[in-house]
Amino acid sequence: MERNWDNLAIPIEHYRERRQRCRVEASARGFAGLIVFSRDPDRAGNGLYLANHRPIAGSHPSMYEQRGRGYAAIVIPVDQEEMLLVTSPYYEPHVTVDHIEVDTNLPRGLARVLAGYGLDTGERWGLAGEEFLSVLLYHDIVSALPFCAFYFADDVLWTMRAIKDELEQSILREAAKIADAGSETAMQAFRAGRTEQQVVADIDATLRSMGAEETSLTCQSGVYRSGEPLIRPFATDRVLERGDMAQMEIRGIYKGYGFDICRSAIVGPPSDTQRHMFETVDRMLDAIIARAAPGVRAEELQHEIDEIAHVEGFDGYQSMRFGGPSTYCGHGLGVASDEPPVLFSGDRTILRPGMFLTPEPGLYRHPLGGLRLEDNILITESGCDNLNSSRRWWWSED
Repeated sequence: MERNWDNLAIPIEHYRERRQRCRVEASARGFAGLIVFSRDPDRAGNGLYLANHRPIAGSHPSMYEQRGRGYAAIVIPVDQEEMLLVTSPYYEPHVTVDHIEVDTNLPRGLARVLAGYGLDTGERWGLAGEEFLSVLLYHDIVSALPFCAFYFADDVLWTMRAIKDELEQSILREAAKIADAGSETAMQAFRAGRTEQQVVADIDATLRSMGAEETSLTCQSGVYRSGEPLIRPFATDRVLERGDMAQMEIRGIYKGYGFDICRSAIVGPPSDTQRHMFETVDRMLDAIIARAAPGVRAEELQHEIDEIAHVEGFDGYQSMRFGGPSTYCGHGLGVASDEPPVLFSGDRTILRPGMFLTPEPGLYRHPLGGLRLEDNILITESGCDNLNSSRRWWWSED
């Protein structure tokens, strides 16, 4: 298949530099190299980051000769050229790896590739993809390569992907502007008499007109639906009514990188309690942004807003730390929708310049409903930049 690298958002040299960094890390650990896995559809990040490759056709079970369909592996020896191993011949023409092998049986294919390198006997290999590599596939890989030793090395890719370089940062800034445009559309679309589906359709049209792809939008209105952190379906034919609170997640991909903000609104003027809820969450988001800086642990940002919710009388409506339903108040973002660190108690990741985070505090399952507010921030040398400037919450006219 002819491949075209002319229109890549990330120049091919960057992909080569990333793979070289993998070699350096593998060599420092005494590995023969790294085997980096990705999976369709929910764990494509490693392949996108290193090779601009997204596996497809991952819906089949692993049976007989079909082993690991929907997985892909990038084999990166320390001192030889890399190889992309796929389980079906369906891959994009803009994959940035020169050598591609196809085998419907992933473990068998890995054995053949490593033998071709002469690195299938007595070698130590690092595996990146432990968090989604199935038990079945791992045992098959060990059986197919009985004379190799395997060590999980997910941290290599997570660490690399967490820090965005200048080009990645410029794309993320552009993406944030698209998200803000979606927010502006939401302010016009959200009003009494319209359905949740109509609201997200208007937002989607704006995002796609500006070059966004793979959009994922929510409009959760009313006491029950707005009160859940996330609920399926993401938007329904429910008609917006006076007094409704709603939260709207605005997500998508631009030039391979994600944007993810959340805006909330009320149909008609807010009650005193609703205003208190919105102002509290707005303050929580401001507190995260004020605190986020190099040297701060990720969990400290969760603790910061938990205390605000506690003081304002919202115990039980926010974090699990105070008996609420929220599992975290934010996460990293990049080529995948959720990346480390996680802003929650127990994540001691120290923030560093170049990290891209989406803090998203909220209040949920309150008798009046719920809301969430979310901006995208970039950790800098001295603090952080908030990449979003659109209004976070509002009320619509009846």
